[in-house]
Amino acid sequence: MVEALNDRLPDLSGLSLLLVDDDPGILRSLQHALTGLGACVTGVGSLREARQVLAETTPDALLVDLRLKDGVGLDLLPEYLARGPDAAFYVITDHGSVPHAVDALKQGVRHYFEKPADPLELARRLTADLAGKRARDDLAERLAPYLWFRDPVMVDALLELPRFALSAEPVLIEGRTGTGKELVARALHGLGSRAQGSFVAVNCGAIPETMLEAELFGHEKGAFTGATRLHRGRFEQAHEGTLFLDEIGEMTPASQVSLLRVLETGAVQRLGAERDIAVDVRVVAATHRPLEEWGESGLFRQDLLYRINVLPLRLPNLCEHPKDIGLLAERFLANGLRDMGWAGAAPKLNPEALTLLERYRWPGNVRELRNLMARLAVRLPPGMREIGPRLLQPVLPGYAVEPRQTGDGVFVPKGTRLADAEWLLIQAALMESGHNRARAAKALGIGERTLRRKLNGG
Repeated sequence: MVEALNDRLPDLSGLSLLLVDDDPGILRSLQHALTGLGACVTGVGSLREARQVLAETTPDALLVDLRLKDGVGLDLLPEYLARGPDAAFYVITDHGSVPHAVDALKQGVRHYFEKPADPLELARRLTADLAGKRARDDLAERLAPYLWFRDPVMVDALLELPRFALSAEPVLIEGRTGTGKELVARALHGLGSRAQGSFVAVNCGAIPETMLEAELFGHEKGAFTGATRLHRGRFEQAHEGTLFLDEIGEMTPASQVSLLRVLETGAVQRLGAERDIAVDVRVVAATHRPLEEWGESGLFRQDLLYRINVLPLRLPNLCEHPKDIGLLAERFLANGLRDMGWAGAAPKLNPEALTLLERYRWPGNVRELRNLMARLAVRLPPGMREIGPRLLQPVLPGYAVEPRQTGDGVFVPKGTRLADAEWLLIQAALMESGHNRARAAKALGIGERTLRRKLNGG
């Protein structure tokens, strides 16, 4: 009977909670009950103490008494909600303050509980409300050896990656230059059943057209002038592992035909050889080009596209997941300073500097951000603890512009280039639509495909 009851109890393991109530009895009771369900619970009795805790950490949820001796519990709401879309704020109140608690729901409070709050009711509400956050946190933890992210846009883009990793089917990664396509390919390899095999990467656009097939499929000694020894191609090197074909859209039509044959037969033939060699390879391809449009126009073989685009992943541009910019910037900066032998903790970006980074266009995406942080690292004076806009502005490109709302419009500074003015309108439409591309395209009077092309640099 006890085991059956335990099966029905909410599981709060892994969740961090902050309880704020000036009644020690209520605080002690809730803290004991929720800790027993697995949560990590901090209990304080005032707004002042709560702010001290929030200055050091961001708990998964706040449960705050509406009336406290040193203020109103809702005073904590704006700052906490600004920390992210998963912020879960709850209030507890006596019967006489219920109307105020109802009004608080309109301000972003998830739910209110009348005193005495039932710990099980609260725990079930937390479990339901934070289920999505738990899934996203789990994804970020699993992919942490390969990628750093927390923005919901990036989470949505990578949500299927662990399942894709377990498949043997080809994956096509679409994304602009610098968005991290090879890192995603390495994650697919590392989380899959072929992790013990080789990961072999080929940039199809960096190999001369006349040498690509020899590089991919290999050649025998004497197969052509200069072939002084036998060469095992990349497919053979990746046997029982993963072959990453970066910029597959750069392949010539002839090479596309040869690649299609290998994918369909599971065998390669070295140049100059008379027999096929069986290969067991998981293919992951990547492109910054719109291959579907290219296929329709005849620039890329549609039969090859159907073969490689079994499991599609699209990586957003950095400006589409701005909540990752601060996280990535500080990681890159810390790595750069560590390589330089920096003593002590790496300095943090202050809010103004972070805002400056989040409003920049980032045409080079994550790669550009990493390079910018490397430039910043060599300029920092010893002992620096906080980075403001003045330190950032010298390393940001001079053409950085940001959308600034003016009433019902967007301000375009005098001297702005036409391309940047267009970007201001696009960025403003994305911000207004909550980065919903369909709504942003409609507001701009263009098709969603056109907007996607512009976002990808076309």
